[in-house]
Amino acid sequence: MPREQWGGRKAQQYVKLTLSTYGTVCWLCGLPGANSADHVIPRSKGGAVFHLDNLGPAHKHCNESRGNRPAETFALIEDGTQFFSSA
Repeated sequence: MPREQWGGRKAQQYVKLTLSTYGTVCWLCGLPGANSADHVIPRSKGGAVFHLDNLGPAHKHCNESRGNRPAETFALIEDGTQFFSSA
């Protein structure tokens, strides 16, 4: 059985549903203005394609920048903390 693809009208409906359910604060960077839905568990890692529990509001830039990396890795890369140490 072929895996569902993210796209088209169904994806647009799920983006609207995600934003109306969770608001427009990006779950990746914490700033307002999210305009897309990011898969918490990436589709390529087996995450549900069309399930509200696997979607979070995200800025399109944050969503694309994260790719299929774990969210914790994204946060370290985006805020630059991996380049500093407490030593």
